[in-house]
Amino acid sequence: MLLVRRLTPADLDIFREIRLRALMDTPENYGSIAAAERAQSDEEWLAKLAGDVWFAAFDEDLPVGLVAGRARDDGWILYSMWVAPEARGRGLGTKLMGELRAAAEADGAREVWLHVAEDNDRARRLYAKLGFLATGELEPMPNDVTRRRERLYLPVTAENSE
Repeated sequence: MLLVRRLTPADLDIFREIRLRALMDTPENYGSIAAAERAQSDEEWLAKLAGDVWFAAFDEDLPVGLVAGRARDDGWILYSMWVAPEARGRGLGTKLMGELRAAAEADGAREVWLHVAEDNDRARRLYAKLGFLATGELEPMPNDVTRRRERLYLPVTAENSE
């Protein structure tokens, strides 16, 4: 059974495990590296959990997906999304994004935006299916300036807007 829920400080070990697994599985798609995050203290990991919104997907009790976002002046940014290889193709990306979108809407956001590598076709297809729109704004990837990423955005309707 698949379950998606928001992570809390009590989930520190699960959070660290799944974040490091994501960074090791597809390091080319992130602005951070597993070695740097593995070296962080518990306090640094807890600060990440407290400062941002993190949702994890579970298959039974096993963590198989992760999404993170935060409020910014220009809407909410989705800055990390990952689904384990063994769980791909089962709709977890859609479920994770649904939770993040709901959090953004509840916070009054008018849009959620993200960056995705030009050559990450699987992620680009998912984001297009979810309604994200391409902006044409390109920039180098933080961890590999020979690759580029594009900013995509998703208009959302905030609950407290008129």
